[in-house]
Amino acid sequence: MMGTEVEFGEKVKQVREERGMTQQTLAEKLYVTRQAVSRWECGARHPDLLTAKKIARILDVTLDELLSGEELRENIEKEPVLAKPVENIVQTAMYAVAAMIYLLLCLFSVYGLLGPREGIAGTPAGGITLVTIASDLVRIAYFIAAMKGLILSVRNKLTAAATGIIMCVPYVFVAISFLASFAEMQIKSNGYIGIVGWFTGFALPFCFAACILLFFRQRKQRILFGLVEGICVITIVYLVYGYMQRFTRFTDLGFVVTTVHMAGKIGMAALLGYQAYVWNRKMKAGYKRDRGYRIFTASPCGKTGDGS
Repeated sequence: MMGTEVEFGEKVKQVREERGMTQQTLAEKLYVTRQAVSRWECGARHPDLLTAKKIARILDVTLDELLSGEELRENIEKEPVLAKPVENIVQTAMYAVAAMIYLLLCLFSVYGLLGPREGIAGTPAGGITLVTIASDLVRIAYFIAAMKGLILSVRNKLTAAATGIIMCVPYVFVAISFLASFAEMQIKSNGYIGIVGWFTGFALPFCFAACILLFFRQRKQRILFGLVEGICVITIVYLVYGYMQRFTRFTDLGFVVTTVHMAGKIGMAALLGYQAYVWNRKMKAGYKRDRGYRIFTASPCGKTGDGS
């Protein structure tokens, strides 16, 4: 911290003593140990944002009075993106549904590899090629990502950084699937992919993944929010369009598998859009708080050095 700024721990100690409250009393109200309060006050550790809000409520001060702008942003980044109980329940349910869908698809792929080929002819699991192997790996990756999201969501520890990694997985593996299709064409010499195909099937998914990852990890520039929301809309429209194009060509089994698969993907895209919206709103609040704090503490007159 700089100049006249007072760090969180020092401020907590100062206000606590003004209220005539001991560390033990504060600890009991927070359901933590006295040692935890002591570590916060000496700056060795920092509580998460939810705990900081409880401390502010117990000490009868605002959170802004306890946290500087930088500390507020750091706490926001450690807090789950969807921290409210109802939001977290919905998020957990969507990750659970996605994990179940991809587990079923993985089991279907295993059956396709081990079971009778006549029974699965014409379905996504029929025939062993580079494309089907890549598809199976994609389903496994999707399942792992959904399970990771589910576990962190259940524990209420799904931070922005973890959200970005989980949500960029589908787009990375779309690009990997494209490479598998290209390799299959080269081996069999039965196809050609032009520049447009390379852009839409390989470059664009990687760009989407990079935008999502950067959006949830960046600290100072929030220009990617519109891009991430656009990615969600494009993804949903593309999935619905592709589904409608193939609607009349499904076998009975193919219809069930594809419908469930598309529902899972659309649900995850919608969840990404909402996560991005909440995260952007939280960080904007943190940046406004930080900017106001720095302007206020920059000089005795409340003006910055550049006259702003």
